Amino acid sequence: MSNSENKCGGRVKVRSLSNADSTVLSSDSIVVNGHLRSKIEGKKRVKDDVMETLKPLWDDGYGTETIRDFFDMAKDMVKPDGGPPRWFCPIACGCPLKDSPVLFFLPGNGCLTVVDQLKDGMDGTGLGLVLHHKALGKAFEVRCLHIPVHDRTPFEGLVKLVEEAVRFEHASSPHKPIYLVGDSFGGCLALAVASRNPAIDLVLILSNPATSFGRSQLQPLFPILEAMPDGLDSAVPYLLGSIMGDLVKMASVNIESSLPPGQRLERLSGSLSGLLPYLSGFVDVIPKDSLLWKLKLLKSAAAYANSRLHAVKAEVLVLSSGKDNILPSRDEGQHLMNSLQDCVVRHFKGSGHTLLLEDEIGLMTVIKGTGKYCRSRRLDFTSDFLPPSTTELKYARDQVAG
Repeated sequence: MSNSENKCGGRVKVRSLSNADSTVLSSDSIVVNGHLRSKIEGKKRVKDDVMETLKPLWDDGYGTETIRDFFDMAKDMVKPDGGPPRWFCPIACGCPLKDSPVLFFLPGNGCLTVVDQLKDGMDGTGLGLVLHHKALGKAFEVRCLHIPVHDRTPFEGLVKLVEEAVRFEHASSPHKPIYLVGDSFGGCLALAVASRNPAIDLVLILSNPATSFGRSQLQPLFPILEAMPDGLDSAVPYLLGSIMGDLVKMASVNIESSLPPGQRLERLSGSLSGLLPYLSGFVDVIPKDSLLWKLKLLKSAAAYANSRLHAVKAEVLVLSSGKDNILPSRDEGQHLMNSLQDCVVRHFKGSGHTLLLEDEIGLMTVIKGTGKYCRSRRLDFTSDFLPPSTTELKYARDQVAG
């Protein structure tokens, strides 16, 4: 299929803009494309749909997608297709504001995600921003990296893949910043690319970056995992169950905080019960050999990124969780702030490792609130201003004002 669109069962919209085969997925939330360059060159904008500004109390869509939607989409994304790592653009992001910068999402590599099997950081699907697609899509051109479960691309190969995309985007729009959102392993990837491209205007947003992997609470488990017989692969998720993310926070995403306690508890119970079938279906997502490969990949990524922190010139915003049971993220935030030239840290005391999939974490709000959003090399408080969204108003009313 070349330069065409295909719909399968009314749920899939796939566009191929190269001679390569497209991967057809039974999800209506993504457009898959294996070649970023041809996609960018072949993209035609509909001028009438491009907005100049956002209206006050715009709908950011937060809560319309939940952790269950993540699982629905991930079921198809984790199926082996023999393809290499590739970029896709979530359909939910829609059309951004005029002159919006590009945001590349770099997921985890999969080991901290079947290890923590509730998020893309584990399987590398690239779906870790699913709760934020609609909001980010108003202010950014969002592109997500998909790393197939059985892929064996070394860390240097992934660095070159991201670097090529960044350099091409910089050549196309040299006066715009480029955003790299790195989740866990993706944080190491973002730091590596930034260290190799100090002249490019990059803004890094790192969610619990895996640069602290050497001090991970998981270290004692790795020798056990390596020695485990192949027939016991199904025991891996249970062995690692104690370090999973905060399932309650994930299940609370679309539950109004203003509801009476009894009603809120009832809805939370229903949401948690609905997740159980999804969890049992992910037991075999990553076989032991793939998990061991990804652990080695993660070790090399952390070592590479840590050795090059001195060369990072980009702006860096670190989001660190206070209840991360996988990585010492709170301490790592302080370490990175002391090691990087331009770094600020925001702590989320009650959050776990799966920060971007938890309740009350709006990534677009965090970017705005830390003054990191701009559409040119210099922040313009007038042209770069984004008015408050409906979710931000609700949060101010319910949580701040009480």
